[in-house]
Amino acid sequence: GVTVIGPPDTVARGGAISFTVEDIHPHDVGQVLDDLGIAVRVGHHCAWPVVRRYGVPATTRATFYVHTGYDDIDALADGIRAAQKFFGTV
Repeated sequence: GVTVIGPPDTVARGGAISFTVEDIHPHDVGQVLDDLGIAVRVGHHCAWPVVRRYGVPATTRATFYVHTGYDDIDALADGIRAAQKFFGTV
């Protein structure tokens, strides 16, 4: 599964969503997404205490803004599923 890291309230979270994908290191998720042309950031995001608080090695972060369309969101979801399939976690 996918776990969102951070506030559950979308107003408090803003346009950035940090997440982990079960049994796949965030750097591996980022590599698969990059291969598919999907831009995300991976790592601690200058917030190591937060990453440590959630007990994860790092996170993958996607950022959305006014120019983000539904097709971009669908591509991210499809890319996450592709990573799960590639690493055999589905």
